[in-house]
This record gives sequence, structure tokens and C-alpha cells, in this order.
Amino acid sequence: MNIDNIRNQIPTIQSSVYMNTGWQGPPPNSVTAAIQARLEYESTTAATSPEVLESGKEIKLSAREAVANLINASTDEIALTQNTTHGLAIVLAGLPWEAGDEVITFDIEHNAVLLPALNLGRRFGVKTNVLSLAPNEAPETIVDKVEQAITDRTRLVFFSHIQYATGLRMPVEAIRDVTNQNGVWMLLDGAQTPGHIKLDMQELGVDFYSIPGQKWLLGPQGTGALYIRESAIPLVEPVLAASQFLATDEDHGELEEPNHTLITKFNLGTTSPALAAGFEAGIKFIQEIGATEIEERNKKLALDLKIRLSNMHGITVYSPFNPDTSSGLVTFSIDGSDPESSVEKLWNNNRIVGRKVAKPAGIRLALDFFNTEEEIEIVCEAIRELSQGR
Repeated sequence: MNIDNIRNQIPTIQSSVYMNTGWQGPPPNSVTAAIQARLEYESTTAATSPEVLESGKEIKLSAREAVANLINASTDEIALTQNTTHGLAIVLAGLPWEAGDEVITFDIEHNAVLLPALNLGRRFGVKTNVLSLAPNEAPETIVDKVEQAITDRTRLVFFSHIQYATGLRMPVEAIRDVTNQNGVWMLLDGAQTPGHIKLDMQELGVDFYSIPGQKWLLGPQGTGALYIRESAIPLVEPVLAASQFLATDEDHGELEEPNHTLITKFNLGTTSPALAAGFEAGIKFIQEIGATEIEERNKKLALDLKIRLSNMHGITVYSPFNPDTSSGLVTFSIDGSDPESSVEKLWNNNRIVGRKVAKPAGIRLALDFFNTEEEIEIVCEAIRELSQGR
């Protein structure tokens, strides 16, 4: 992995210590170029000519194929979305709920998980069982809590593969074994995973998995994808029905033969080929480097930072140190300092980009493969100064 060559392709990191990929990844030149090329083509050619329309379809299909290749799934199991939350909403709103059904999730989740889960109660009378977890809870106790919480009314276990607040990597396969034994669906928020760790839907064995394009895949905002296991596609009804909910083009104005089995039933009319092109370009950039290599480097950089922070007076590190449960996300607090003001000072004083998190209250830095050991040194010195009240 040639870090200098990689860094030269990402303009943002030339002028900042960028450690917030977990919110928005810095796009490489290839992503920007792909978007610009498509927009220029559309602006100089008849926008609804057969050539433009057909090439737009091809771009979106190619993006679906790229996602499928990235996560080891079939293209027929991939729908393009606007972001992670969009994909989650498709599943949650489309499953066949009954009053009294139960969902299991966790209190350390992002609101993009907690609020949609709780909203099921308002809409369908579904009970959401929110289990309490420590920021770096052991895998065995997580699985035990899930197993104990499942009842004969549990229909879905819904959580983040990597927890956004601390980088805790959840024991997906072990939880999946429990859900399979009990006939329970599993939906994962993959906001922090693609481009961060290696993903394989066949190994994970989950029913539903939603991902973004704009974070660790370094793509544009407004992009993402939803994986639905092929046999589970008929379970999910489209809440927003558009033309591809029809089984055939001859069914204009009728729904005698709705499309139940194809994932294209979730397509919503006109969407941007330019964004899809940028999404695919980000995926290709990541794959050329290698998902396994990226994961190993991310965890190595994060561990280095965690060790150094844990040796500083007045610093509490919340993220796990165990390589099996850790990731590139590092969350910590500074005694006597407000996380929000500390994040502002890191930017104003050192051009370090991070973010605050609420639970646990702290500063979160996202270590990605393009970050360097020299940047970790800059961060540690800046944190040391903040801890000393400077």
C-alpha cells in the first residue's frame, strides 16, 4: 500500500488532519471526476435521448454490480438508496408487522436505528426491547443478552455492525446463530463498515444490510445500497410504489400482477446517474487498495492511537482494545473538558477534523488507511495540550 500515492489522490487531506471518515469520507479525485463527467455529458447531450437514458441505466446497474462484488452478494439482491437510513426504512416500513410483535435493539445505537425501531410502536403496535450495553461490552455477554431477550413474539433483531459511538464491532455471526435458531429476522445498519472492514454477506448470513456510499467508501452524499437476501425480498412490501412495482410494462395503471420477487420494486423513478457513477468510483478506489489491507491498517492505526491516549494523564479511552471487537474508530474523553468545545479547538488550533459523540460523552476520531503515523503524533500532541488546559 503506497500511502503517499494514495494521499496525493485525496485533496481534502492536503490541508487538514482528516479523522472523520465515519461521518463523511474525503472523496478521491476519481470520484469527483466520475460525477463531473456524467453531469457534463448530460448537460451537452439531449437529456432524454435514447443514448443518455440507456447509459444512465447502465451506470446504475454497474453501481449495483460493484456493491454486489464488494460485499459478496448477487446484483439481484442490491437496491441503490440515498443513504443508510433510507435502506433501513425500506425494510422496517415494508415488513409484515402485527400488533404485539417485538424488535430487539441496543441503547448504544445511533438514532438512525433507535428512532425507526421505536416508531414501529407508533405505527404498528410493535414493542421495541432496548437492551443496555457498555461501550465495549464483551461479545459473549451481548449474545447472552440477545438470547435471553428473545420471546415467541420477537420478529427482528436490529443493530449496527460497528457501533458509531465507540467503534465496537458486534458479534454478528454469533447473534445470527441465535436468530436463526428462533426464526427471527436480522437487519444490520452498515453505516460504519463498507470500505472500513471486509464484508461478506454469505459469511454473515443476515437477511437485510444497509450501507452508505459517503463514509468509508469515499463516495458522494446521497448514495447508498440495501442488501436483501433473495429469499427475503418477497417479505418486504414497497411503501413508496413506483413504476417498477409492476410485474410487466403492459400493466399500466393496474396492479393485478405486482412485482413481489425482484428488488427493483423499490426503485423510485428518476435518480441521479452522476451520483451512482461517483458511488461506483469510490468502491473501485477502495477495491484497488484491498478491503483486507485497509481493515488491517485501520485497526493498526487506531490501536496505536488508543495505546498512546490511554497512557496520558486525564484521558479515558472508551473504544475496545481487543482486535476482534475493535475498528478504526477511537472515542475518548478529556477530564474537565467539554467534547464539543474540544472538537472545535482541535479544528481551530490544529486543523484536526473529528466529532463529538453523546453516549459515552467524548471525542471520536476515525482512523482510515490514508492517515499516517505522523498525523497520530500531531493528534496526540494536540490532545496533550487540551488536557493541560492550553
